[in-house]
Amino acid sequence: MLMRMSFTITMSIFFAGWICCVMFGRNDQSVASPVETEIQLLQVGRFHGDEVSAESGEIWLGLYPMSDGYALIPSRITVGTVYDPFVDNAGEKTGKAVSVEEQTRPLFLIKGLDVPKGKYIRTLSAEGAILPPGKYLDLRLDGKNEYHLTVYGEGEVGPNGFTSLQNYSLELSKRHLSQELIAYSSTNGAIPALLWAGDLDGDGQLDLVINATPHYAVYSAPMLFLSSMAKDGNLVQKVAAFVATGC
Repeated sequence: MLMRMSFTITMSIFFAGWICCVMFGRNDQSVASPVETEIQLLQVGRFHGDEVSAESGEIWLGLYPMSDGYALIPSRITVGTVYDPFVDNAGEKTGKAVSVEEQTRPLFLIKGLDVPKGKYIRTLSAEGAILPPGKYLDLRLDGKNEYHLTVYGEGEVGPNGFTSLQNYSLELSKRHLSQELIAYSSTNGAIPALLWAGDLDGDGQLDLVINATPHYAVYSAPMLFLSSMAKDGNLVQKVAAFVATGC
């Protein structure tokens, strides 16, 4: 009996680690379109070493809250090595900590986007609203540009926000146009959220940053969708993503 229990526990740990490594490649999920640009997305915080390719001294644009709105401000980042409690042995430091010189924490950091520095960015939402099935959001830039976010799926979000949703999808629409942004057969204990909505690239159309986490082990997976790079009649194009796991 003890040998059987030990084998069961060992295999459970093995499969949990295996899921963490392959979920993005083999989780029967789809995301709008593959990244085809040099735009990069980053967050301030601590991550596994292989999740951060940025280096200390690089200049990134941070989207910062200001007294009268939000602005993109050039920020010199620092990337230091830290102890990673998930993978490091005693004395090891394979994790990476990303920080900025500014005292205020940016909503996100971006590199490779050609926009005027210091420009105020029209922001409609930066509240991190979760997106459970049945959620419907109106996002109006102006009288002519009214967008809608509609969430489809099966299942309910528990009191702690931790549940598994089936056939999950997020659709962006504007008048007669609609586009599926993300679609997962299951969210496996996680739920996506709208991190930011506004006009980042200055073309007068809606841009989005969505935490598109498909699994409880992926605690942050922001994806940037820009309208100025939309193709084939779509409203936006996925141009960057940053994935941080907790395993």
